[in-house]
Amino acid sequence: MATTVETAPLSGPVAVDLPEAVDFLGESQWKVLMALMDAAIPAVRLDDSIATTGFKGPDNDAIYLPRSQYSDVAVEIRKAVSPLHPSSHLVEAYLAERPSDNPVFTQVLKCVLTNIPPDKQRAMRILLTILSTRPGSFLLTSYATPLPSLPISDRIKILQKWSTASLWTFRALHKSFTALAKLAHMRSSTAFAPLTGFPPVSSVWIAGSTSHPFEFLQFHPSAADPHPHPQAPVEVAADVVIVGSGCGAAVVANRLASEFGPALRILVLEKGRHYDASHFPLSQTAGLSTLFDAGGAIESDDNSMTITAGSCFGGGGTVNWSASLRTQDFVRREWAAERGLSLFESDEFEGCLDRVCGVMGVNGEAVKPNHANRVLLEGAKKLGYQADVVPQNCRGERHDCGYCTLGCFRGEKMGPVNGWFPEAAKQGAKFVEGMQVGMVILEEKEGKKVAKGVTGVWTARDGAKVEVVVRARKVIVSCGTLWSPIVLLNSGIKNPQIGKNLHLHPVNFVSGVFDHAVQPWEGGILTSVVTSFENLDSKGHGVKLEATSMMPSMSLPYFQWTSGIDYKLLAAKYGHTNAFISICRDRDSGYVYRDPANGRPRIAYTPSDFDRAHILRGVVELCRILYARAAREIHPSIAGFPSFIRQDAYESAEVEKKEFDEWLEKLQAHGNKPPVTPFASAHQMGTCRMSAEPKDGVVDPRGQVWGTEGLYVADASVFPSASGVNPMVTSMAIADWIGKGVCEDLKGEGIAAKL
Repeated sequence: MATTVETAPLSGPVAVDLPEAVDFLGESQWKVLMALMDAAIPAVRLDDSIATTGFKGPDNDAIYLPRSQYSDVAVEIRKAVSPLHPSSHLVEAYLAERPSDNPVFTQVLKCVLTNIPPDKQRAMRILLTILSTRPGSFLLTSYATPLPSLPISDRIKILQKWSTASLWTFRALHKSFTALAKLAHMRSSTAFAPLTGFPPVSSVWIAGSTSHPFEFLQFHPSAADPHPHPQAPVEVAADVVIVGSGCGAAVVANRLASEFGPALRILVLEKGRHYDASHFPLSQTAGLSTLFDAGGAIESDDNSMTITAGSCFGGGGTVNWSASLRTQDFVRREWAAERGLSLFESDEFEGCLDRVCGVMGVNGEAVKPNHANRVLLEGAKKLGYQADVVPQNCRGERHDCGYCTLGCFRGEKMGPVNGWFPEAAKQGAKFVEGMQVGMVILEEKEGKKVAKGVTGVWTARDGAKVEVVVRARKVIVSCGTLWSPIVLLNSGIKNPQIGKNLHLHPVNFVSGVFDHAVQPWEGGILTSVVTSFENLDSKGHGVKLEATSMMPSMSLPYFQWTSGIDYKLLAAKYGHTNAFISICRDRDSGYVYRDPANGRPRIAYTPSDFDRAHILRGVVELCRILYARAAREIHPSIAGFPSFIRQDAYESAEVEKKEFDEWLEKLQAHGNKPPVTPFASAHQMGTCRMSAEPKDGVVDPRGQVWGTEGLYVADASVFPSASGVNPMVTSMAIADWIGKGVCEDLKGEGIAAKL
């Protein structure tokens, strides 16, 4: 067995390499792609030989400015990063950065592109090939020159023209290419962090933190076997196998282990990897690629949504932000009255909520809001809105880790890894990392399907692959809203509801730039919430207003791109910036289905007009809060709409307010239509929803798959509809209820609980 404990003294988190990437583009296609990347994040250089802005200079792929203009830009950069005093060399290095000069940019880009679906890879190859020809370039850009041969000025104009094109296809191209450039730039830039003062780890980081010393089963072929390939599948026996290691899986494992102790053989299978706390936080370069599914940037089929979902030991509980909000009463009433699930208004479910909050020590007493969260609390108070502190799952500790979406080095979050699995491990539960479960083993018994285990492929850290069969009495699928329906579909379960009813809590972003430095990376990420707009339709649908992670690679890619210079200037203001989200309890849903080429989840979801109207209302209210809290600049992440910039020369406060109100009216009229307006989601729910009748859902009120014995689903996929709050506590409480039922089933089959 392999332990993950690190024992060497550390001066910083243990480094983690980027995962292997598959390069599906040819040389000419890469040339086109990097020409677009260089246009989105251009090199800006000084040329004393020109009097006006030039693009050709000694390098056709850079923007050249005369000394007067270059000095103006440099002054703006210095103002943006005040009170820091960067050297001239550092300012020049930041302005001169471009993707094609940075091998790490290319490596990050390859990792991101590896994870896009095969049909989108084919489409990208075709598109880039077309742009490398004269006729194709003319068709898509109006320039009868292959795109890589165009001067950078023309490539920039092409990106700008695409953003306002009448055809949806061109607007989608603008969003896709600029988003790729911003994302890879923030994960690879060498100048951004020293320029803005962003430290690689929190100022309160300390060495020596470790997690529980979990041990993971290994399935390497025997070294004595002279013919290891092909090899027979490795067979493992368990009483209960749990697929996934996120919040639902952890609570079920804890409940079963606490009830039965070592007498019950529990095996937890995770497709991602475990990283000890000494690794955390992971770097900007490796973090999203390592801890999140598909590199942290899953796109919906129409590219309107970007979805982030944890894919590591602990799942979302490892990468979330500690927010621990209980299921609201109006949602519980809806699930009970409209869905026929009386459980949710019962004392039993209340007890489950109490238990999970008790284990994690959920409270808000130690919360000290950082600048962003104070902006929400104080701005809401000034405007007469309702705002509250968000409880944290940190057992009463003050949790100030602004980096913990890349892994919490202190181990304060009492999620799966720190709060639930250690006790299960002490009671004998076993764990496997790198195990991609393909399907549930089903047998026929008296005309009914009965779950008897799972099959999958285990991948060692050295890349070796072994087919594994786990035989078990009970199977609990807890691999998340995206993957749980795929496992059920792979298993041959016929139910038209599988994968349907997908809810995502879609968000839009608003950023505020302040005159003073706010060090947005410091302090707890999400410790306050504005709730005045959570019930806009009188049926429980609306938005909450929250702060968001200010890790550069998770916030700055959502800033609007109008030109490369403007984006670099805006990004340089990072140390003065806070970002916020208008997060919607979506009424309307999409669905998840299996990619026919690689079997991965595909997402069909476009924010509806109904839900977008609510999100836009939240955007407007965030702008009002930022205005009330004296933000110098207010930037809605809505393509094609200008930011509000406070001027120093207003005649009076009344004139300024009148201009702001007129700007808000234009914002509401402009709207937030996809694809160029970025929508994002960190919450996925509902694709195996619980129902009172088989025709309405996938699992029954005890979490068992309709028509299948011994097979349960215990994660956010069983939500009857969107929870409207960060789903961790709700998911855990439902899993606790389901775990209790599994215990009862096992006892009925003769498994004795521990004394």
